[in-house]
Amino acid sequence: MNRPLVAWFVLAGLAAAGAIWFFANFERVAERQWVGPSGEARRNAYLAAERLVARMGVAARHVKTIPELKELPVNGTLILPDRRDALTPDARLALLLWVENGGHLIVEDEDARLPDPILDAFGVKRTAVTKPPRPKPAPVEAKLPHADRALKVEMHSRQTIEAPQAAVRVASADATHLVHFARGRGRVTVLNDLEFLRNRAIGRLDHAEFLWQIVRFQPDTPALFVFDNPQKLSLVRWLADHAWPLVAGAALLLAVWLWRSASRFGPVAPDPEPARRRLLDHLRASGRFQWARGGGGALLEAAREAALRRVVRAYPDFAALGRGAQRDRLVALFGIRPEDAQKVLAAANPRTPAELMTAVGVYQHIQERLSGRTQQNTESTP
Repeated sequence: MNRPLVAWFVLAGLAAAGAIWFFANFERVAERQWVGPSGEARRNAYLAAERLVARMGVAARHVKTIPELKELPVNGTLILPDRRDALTPDARLALLLWVENGGHLIVEDEDARLPDPILDAFGVKRTAVTKPPRPKPAPVEAKLPHADRALKVEMHSRQTIEAPQAAVRVASADATHLVHFARGRGRVTVLNDLEFLRNRAIGRLDHAEFLWQIVRFQPDTPALFVFDNPQKLSLVRWLADHAWPLVAGAALLLAVWLWRSASRFGPVAPDPEPARRRLLDHLRASGRFQWARGGGGALLEAAREAALRRVVRAYPDFAALGRGAQRDRLVALFGIRPEDAQKVLAAANPRTPAELMTAVGVYQHIQERLSGRTQQNTESTP
């Protein structure tokens, strides 16, 4: 057996041994990877909470505009997160009247450094907690009247809320997290943190049960509404959600246009040497300028009169002839067509550059014939 064949057998054996070792020590497994929300869940951070309440028999809907707040049912429930500075004074007054007429408002407090006219109207005070935050705070033990046990909820302790008229309170060692009280014929539930209601947190601990127990403060509520982040209806946000390919394409075209239009960097190009124009170049430029300004008729009339004056000087009896005899005389003397002879006798208004050049060609032909006749007469004179 020759050496190349032995080498091939050795390599095949090593490859087989490597494959056996690899499959004996490794296996293919499926791994779950978080890819983030998509579709409606990306636009609505409370979608999971809305579907949970709907499954429990209460209709749920996302409120997107301020005018919709005026259409809430009398005994409905509204969740109002923070960052609601887009609410107008009229909208806030309408919410207060809606609560006093029987509505249930679940509202998150604003940061203590920011104004919160809604909580101020209800007499709820907000105070920042000065204690340093714990590295890993324990869940809040929330005891609500309708729940048969204490519920564990993750809520921050950076800010505490107080309401003297509160009938229900949920507090921890560092802060008060929930107060609930009656207002007119309605109810108000104030929380210092609604993060547990968001899609990424609703499934942890007892967050879903805690939400349902809060909704049950209004036992006969027909519907739950969520009014979240009203500034999302701005033009910029709408374009980012629905028309970002068009915006990106327009931005790319704008960048290409700016790149083509911008000044190039590099050495300065030398100025071209000044060149002296010929008289014919100046005449051509003047003629183009006159034609562009609508002076084609004046140019043609000047050329016609110059040619006609040359004919009269060469043939003095030409001026005494009638129009028809003049036309026949021009045809006989210069060998031109009757219609071209008519262009010499009558003014014309050229509509195109081609018509102008044709008429000027006729006049130039007459000028050249007369110039040749004058030269012959000069040569024949002793």
